[in-house]
Amino acid sequence: MDKGAPKKPSYEVRAVSQKDWRKKTFLAKFKAAASELGATSPQEIESLKFRDLTGFQEYRDLLQELSSLEIEQISGDYQGRAWKLTDVDGNSIVIVEHETGLEILYVTGAIASIIGLVPLVTNIWSRIRNHWPPFRGRFGAGTPERRRFKQNNRLVEEPAPPAEAIVLQHLLRQYGTLSERISSLEAEVLSLKSRIDMPPRSTDKKKRAKSSGTKTKH
Repeated sequence: MDKGAPKKPSYEVRAVSQKDWRKKTFLAKFKAAASELGATSPQEIESLKFRDLTGFQEYRDLLQELSSLEIEQISGDYQGRAWKLTDVDGNSIVIVEHETGLEILYVTGAIASIIGLVPLVTNIWSRIRNHWPPFRGRFGAGTPERRRFKQNNRLVEEPAPPAEAIVLQHLLRQYGTLSERISSLEAEVLSLKSRIDMPPRSTDKKKRAKSSGTKTKH
């Protein structure tokens, strides 16, 4: 083998670099959304990404349909124009304009936002895109993608279930978290109650008896 010959490009290295770049850009986006929506970490953010070849007019129509909400254009590493939507109760989500389709970012623990705002946006967007031919995305034609980061910063991308199923999943998750917290509080209450109801130790009785005897002697 000629040592002076140029090395062939490593497609494996390219694939790894592409994967790292993809993870880096998503992490920056999720951090921006976490900061905007008051989450403590990017792991609390979830993304719904639709796959459609869209134009300016479709996003303009979407914002017009959402005019009952407070709409604020925001800056950050969103890889597209981003808008913060807030309802009258102060619940918020972020939507991002991409040429390849709409993206919705929300906090997984913000149940009111997931119940109210996410289905609202997805339903309006589905109605707007009904006249387009289905675009084949990563998980099939017309199937949105759900993206999130696990605790080890591993990016998870999977086909998204219907918005109603997403709402139910997060409700059950919150129910499980609350149940665990209630069980923990009940255990703490029982522990405190047992300490209060515990009779005095024998040494305490002896001290009281000795003190009483001393007083009698005087």
